Amino acid sequence: MTENSDPGTFIVIEGPDASGKETQTGLLVEWLRENDFSEISSEDEQQLIEKMPGNYPDPSAEKIEDSIENGVWRLSFPTYSQTPGGRLVGAYLDGGFGAREDLDMETVVDIYASDRKQFKELIAEYLSEGGIIVCDRYREANLIHQLVGFEGEEWREKLEYIKSIDADLPDADRVFYLDIAPEEAKRRMEGKDKDIHELDDSYMKKSNLNGGKVAEHEGWKIIDGERGPEEVFKEMKKLVKSLI
Repeated sequence: MTENSDPGTFIVIEGPDASGKETQTGLLVEWLRENDFSEISSEDEQQLIEKMPGNYPDPSAEKIEDSIENGVWRLSFPTYSQTPGGRLVGAYLDGGFGAREDLDMETVVDIYASDRKQFKELIAEYLSEGGIIVCDRYREANLIHQLVGFEGEEWREKLEYIKSIDADLPDADRVFYLDIAPEEAKRRMEGKDKDIHELDDSYMKKSNLNGGKVAEHEGWKIIDGERGPEEVFKEMKKLVKSLI
C-alpha cells in the first residue's frame, strides 16, 4: 500500500457493515484530539472548513458524526445529506435508482466515487498542512462491496478497474480492516433500519467474505473486530502511535 508523502497522517477504517467502524473512528478521533498530535494551525483548519462542499460538516446530519476540530478531521463516507455527492449515494441506497441488481457495477462505482471526489483537493490540503484525518470508509469500500459476484481473473480485472476510478485521490497511510464473521454482523444489525444492501442477506454475507479477501490481497492491517470495543481500540491505538 502506498503511503502519502504529506506531513499529515491519513488513517482509513474499513470493514463489513456492523464491524464497529463508527465506534473505532470516534474513539480514535477523541484520543488524537486530546493528545494534540496534529500540526495544522487553527487558522489553516478554519480556512479549509470554509471550502467544504454543501453544508459539510453538518452537526445535525443523521447517520454520521463528521467534524473538523483540534487538528483532526473525522470524515465518513457516504456523506449523505451534507453534500451533493452524498445525496446521490443516499438516493441509491434508498432505492431511488431501483434495486441493486438493476445497475451495473461500473455505474454503482461511479456513484460512490462522486461523493469522494468532492473532497480530493480538501483532503490533500489538510494533510499538506499537517492535519490528521480518520476516515470511516474511503475508496477501499468500493472494492469490498462492488467485487461481489466476481471470481478468478474477472475478480482481479474488476479490482484494477475499480482502483483506477479513485486512483487520483490521496493515499491513506494505513488502512485498518475490522474483521467479523457474517453471522456476527447479522446479529449486530438486528432491529436496525436497513438500506437496499443491508436488506439482502445473501449480498451482505458475500460482501463480508469478499472484504476479507480484498484486505489480504491489498495488504491492509486486519484486526479482530469481534472483541470488545476497548480491546479493539487498544490495538489500533498502538498501531496508530507508530504513524504519528
